[in-house]
Amino acid sequence: MKTFTLLALLLGGSSFAAAQSVVSISAARAAGPGASVTIRGVVANGAELGAIRYIQDKDAGIAAYSTKLPEYTTLVAGDSVQLSGTIKNYNGLLEIDPVTAVTKLGSKRRVRMVEVPVAALNTVFNEAHEGRLVKITGVTTLTTTGGTPLTAELAGNMNYLINGQAGALVRINGASAGAEGLVGKPLPENRFDLVGLIGQHSPTGTPTGYQLLPRLKSDMEIDGGRPSIVGTPVPTEIGKNSFTVHFTTANPGNTKVEYGTTSKLGTVVTDDAQTMNHVLTLTNLEPSTVYYVRVSSTNARGTSVSEAVPMITDSKNRVVSKTRK
Repeated sequence: MKTFTLLALLLGGSSFAAAQSVVSISAARAAGPGASVTIRGVVANGAELGAIRYIQDKDAGIAAYSTKLPEYTTLVAGDSVQLSGTIKNYNGLLEIDPVTAVTKLGSKRRVRMVEVPVAALNTVFNEAHEGRLVKITGVTTLTTTGGTPLTAELAGNMNYLINGQAGALVRINGASAGAEGLVGKPLPENRFDLVGLIGQHSPTGTPTGYQLLPRLKSDMEIDGGRPSIVGTPVPTEIGKNSFTVHFTTANPGNTKVEYGTTSKLGTVVTDDAQTMNHVLTLTNLEPSTVYYVRVSSTNARGTSVSEAVPMITDSKNRVVSKTRK
């Protein structure tokens, strides 16, 4: 009896292993609804799109949906995974549902992106790009589905059109909330690049209803995603031997402040944390002294640098909060 049970387990394990053969995402998509598949790829989004995750390899992408696997719900953009489940057609969207197994293989992997100018945006709203991350460059505005330019903040679970163009649908997910989310955020004032995943919602089953699904406010990229310093750095909390330097950037980057008593500067302080609101306090300064201060910020897309501006310490042993108007 024990021998029979062991043999059965061995045979069962062999069959299970065979069923777990990894295929490309293109092959998984071609297998169609009802097929059981195992894929490997890089996750392109986190919980900002709800329970769905989009997985990409070098050639294709596919959606995956699960609310039952704890290890699945913690996946974020850049995670490398092996994922098993059954292909399903959900309102036109090809997805893996249910997901039966997922294994995280790594993190902080590069998510590949297809980039097209706004004049060619229709080339990515199709089945070939479904499930893939794309960037549409040179967007001027978003409008309502009726073509009225958007003047209010972005709303969750709402549809918009890129530059008012029919078929260029953008869907803002209500889960993209909070400080880094899209809900409640205004559009950039100037031309911007828009990043998102190509999804589809076609209840009739016809190959229409393709949508661009931005994930976070950082998917509205100004100046190609570079930090881009906004305005002039200002001092606050000015004391006899210190002051705090504040500046903002259009996109997240690190913080670097160079300063000195001449335009040659000479001293550098940095903070590697990626942020749009930059704050660094300079200490051990001389009282009643003009310091020239130059700020900069760097991220993976590039560096933005300000001109050196003069800032002066106080003459008395006190701290006075000063803000430039």
